Amino acid sequence: MVWKRGRRSYRTNYLEYATKKVFHDRLKKIIHGSGLPLGRFAEKTGVSKNTLINYRDGATSPSAVFLESVCREFSADPGWLLMGEGSAGACAAKLESAGEGSEDYGLIPLLESRVTAGPEGEILYGEVADHYPFKRWWIEKLVGTSSERQRSLFLIRVRGDSMSPTISQGETALVDASEVERLEVHAGRIYLVILPDGTTALKRLVLSGDEGGLKLACLSDNIADYRPFEFALDPEKSLKSYVLGRVRWAGKEFD
Repeated sequence: MVWKRGRRSYRTNYLEYATKKVFHDRLKKIIHGSGLPLGRFAEKTGVSKNTLINYRDGATSPSAVFLESVCREFSADPGWLLMGEGSAGACAAKLESAGEGSEDYGLIPLLESRVTAGPEGEILYGEVADHYPFKRWWIEKLVGTSSERQRSLFLIRVRGDSMSPTISQGETALVDASEVERLEVHAGRIYLVILPDGTTALKRLVLSGDEGGLKLACLSDNIADYRPFEFALDPEKSLKSYVLGRVRWAGKEFD
């Protein structure tokens, strides 16, 4: 027996609810798989952050333009996004390819272009080249359970051999770009740093001086080819304008 309420049945309402819930679960999977902060995901799909949150949480129905943008930007099949049929898309598929228990994995973006700092020290980068799955328990061990902290992680391809043999050219390095890692330098640890000529490099850093005149000493592990050097920091700029993050892993963990 189907109970009626006006011209609609409870069964129909339930089916609509279930369909919407599955759709929102798929949208959440794409958002999570992208490795992007909500604001950046919203920007790439042409909506505001609040609108994206409403779409994600089912408060409002997404527009056709938004759905087109999601499918175009993240290579998702419209049939999969709406009905669960077809290709999940690059981001969601990465999680699914992790196999059974894929909810135990988190995706970390591999950045395609050079990383730099904006006027306020915010991280600026271009496109994401790929995403790589890492065990969630390991991510939490590394940076804790805060989703904001976890979203500060990104991967880069190492260019140059200045940190060889510790980190070799072409290796993938995991950088923790959270504010706590960019506002304090632990002497002798490896950081992604902006050098005076505007290039970025992996270096062991030592911060010296006081607030009236800070200096960064940059040391390489390839001491045969690279000499240590230091440079003065602009007192008008935050340390975040120079330190982009601390290297936490490159085939092995770094304290």
